Order: sequence, then C-alpha cells, then structure tokens
Amino acid sequence: MLVFVVAVVVLVVTAYVRTRPGPGVQTVSGGDAAKPPVPVEVESDHDPAQTVDKEDSAGGEAALSHTAPSPGALPWMEDKPSPPADPNQMAEQLQAGRDARTRDDLVAARSHLSKALLAGVQPQDAAAIRQELVSLAEETIFSSRVLQDDPLTDAYVIQPGDSLARIAQAHDVTADLLARINEIENKALIRAGRRIKVIHGPFHAVVSKSTFDLDVYLQDTFVKHFKVGLGTDGCTPTGDWICKDKLPNPTFYPPRGGQIIPGGHPENPLGERWIGLKGVGGEAVGQLRYGLHGTIEPDTIGKAVSMGCIRMHNREVEQVYEMFVEGQSHILVRE
Repeated sequence: MLVFVVAVVVLVVTAYVRTRPGPGVQTVSGGDAAKPPVPVEVESDHDPAQTVDKEDSAGGEAALSHTAPSPGALPWMEDKPSPPADPNQMAEQLQAGRDARTRDDLVAARSHLSKALLAGVQPQDAAAIRQELVSLAEETIFSSRVLQDDPLTDAYVIQPGDSLARIAQAHDVTADLLARINEIENKALIRAGRRIKVIHGPFHAVVSKSTFDLDVYLQDTFVKHFKVGLGTDGCTPTGDWICKDKLPNPTFYPPRGGQIIPGGHPENPLGERWIGLKGVGGEAVGQLRYGLHGTIEPDTIGKAVSMGCIRMHNREVEQVYEMFVEGQSHILVRE
C-alpha cells in the first residue's frame, strides 16, 4: 500500500513540473494556451543607428528594477478640486521652461512646464502648456533618443537570455511601446549587446467629465491629451479605476440583449481596442462593467452619449492601449 501511495505522489509531482509555465512563458486570460518563451537572437554587436546621449546602462538584473511611485502620492491623482492658481509661481516656471527650451535643455524645459501646469493655471494657459509638453514628450519620451539626466528614461543593454516582455515588465511599460520607440520590428528577436531606450512607467490618466478631456501622465509628468466621449446624464462613475485587462478587436456583447458583433466587424461599436477597467476608489469601487474603447461614431467624441464607458477615436485609443499596463495604470475620473 505504501509503495502505491509513493508512486502516485511521484506521478503527480512529475506532471506538475512538466506542465507548469517556465520563467519565460506567458499565460493569457480567457482560456488561451500558454505561449512559448520568447527567443533571443544572441549577437554582441550594437546598433550604430541607435542615438543615445546618456552613458550606457550596465544591464543585467540590477538594471531591471526600479520603484514606481504610488499613484496616490502623485499630485494629479488626488480626487479634489485643483488649488487656486498661483500666478507668480506659474509665471516663473513657465518662463524657466521656455528659457530651457530655447537653450535646447529639453529635460529642464519639460520639468518646469510640468510644474507650471500643476501650479494651477487658467484654461487658456493650460492649453498652450499642454501643447508644449506634448511636443517635448515626443522628443524626450516617445523617441529613441535618451537624454542625459532624464529621470523618466534610461539606456539599457540587452543581456543574453533577456526578452523584450521581461524588460518592459521590469519598467512598468509594455513591450509594444519599447518596440516602437526602439524601432524593433520583431519583438521575439532582440540582440544581446544592443543598447535600447527604456521608460520608467507606469503611465496613468485623468478624465475630466466637464470638459471631456483625457490627460495622460508618465509618473507626475503630463505627456498626452485626448478628447473622449462619456456616459449619458453623467452615468460614467467618478473615482479611481485601474487597468484590468486589454483586448485588441474586442467582441461586442450588447448589455441589453441583441446580436453579438465580432471583433473587426465594421458595425462593432467598440472599435479596435478595449481597455477593461476595475473600480478601486470613490464611486467606482467594485465596478467591473466599464471600459475605455474605440468607436465607429467619431462624431460622438466630446459628447455624453454612451452607456457609461469612455470612448475615444480609434487611432488615439491605440496610443493609450500601447502605454497602459494591466494592474499598474490608473485612470482617475473627475467631474
């Protein structure tokens, strides 16, 4: 009897070891099979076309770790009215930012203009500052260039055994974003020894219901601005949401019954991207039925016409989709 029990235990343990995912295996929710480890094309040469102004990172385990700030510690994530504008502080930061831009100190310009925006400005001033910050973000964050002393980005040397997914996860960003800014055509093939740019995430967003604005922040720095459509009669709940899941070409299941519309169909009202949201604060707590998605009705952007979800232009939601990380990126919805 004892021999029989031992034999059963050995069989169970062996089956578990053979079937559990290895370190590089990714499992996908929704019943998809596990994906194989991402291969690394081991080469020691580095890409001469890669322009980096910062000193080389040492790479390896030490470079694959950082501490992202808690969203609750960031000033824009506080769900309360903005402080009264401080004209003197705003003017000083604004002038310092534009002076830095003139001398091509892009990191300093971005920092000063971000502080000017957070100081509390009038709507007409805020629009101009946002436009300048979006331009600076394209140069400093969403390009392959790494600037000296930029706290939001770094250079990283790919190590043997690395995968782009692992590098992205260590920095709270997506592999798709790293692939795009580094012009990596195949995410499954990266060269050991190549120096790439990494971004210190995660990205977050603030939605203002009164103005139909969605502002994207990298840590505490404003980087993108979009217009959105919201729920009829204010039915989009305010509060703190977290990115729960993401789906390309989502299937539409009518909440009030009706025909199911497959992803990619021209009549699918969700467009080409779905970012599922989970409510974790304020009125949103416990809510799981809402999401941020594209639309086949672009004229509804800037209006309150949905059943509560946040809708965007398809090309713009693709950008947010590329930036947001499941379980990391927060979306604060304000009145």
